[in-house]
Amino acid sequence: MHAPLTTDKQKYHALMALVCEDLTANTKAIDSMVRAGHEATSSQLAAVRFGRNVNLGWLIDLVHVILPDYQIPEELLPASIVPASVSAPLFQ
Repeated sequence: MHAPLTTDKQKYHALMALVCEDLTANTKAIDSMVRAGHEATSSQLAAVRFGRNVNLGWLIDLVHVILPDYQIPEELLPASIVPASVSAPLFQ
């Protein structure tokens, strides 16, 4: 049994292990992403693609563009931020 992946860094490396061979095949995707207005520069995205910059969100963006039919496992997606709900006032 494996421990659950809890950090974005762990999820990045697990996803990279699944798709690294396929990401290197397409070099034009980064340029098209930058031209389309992606927040990262082409050198930043290239660093993510080669594992030199750990950024889970940008890796997911690369996977969606380079491998559009690939279904990223749910456990590798970033944890959604759920606002804490308080049922009673903290100070009374």
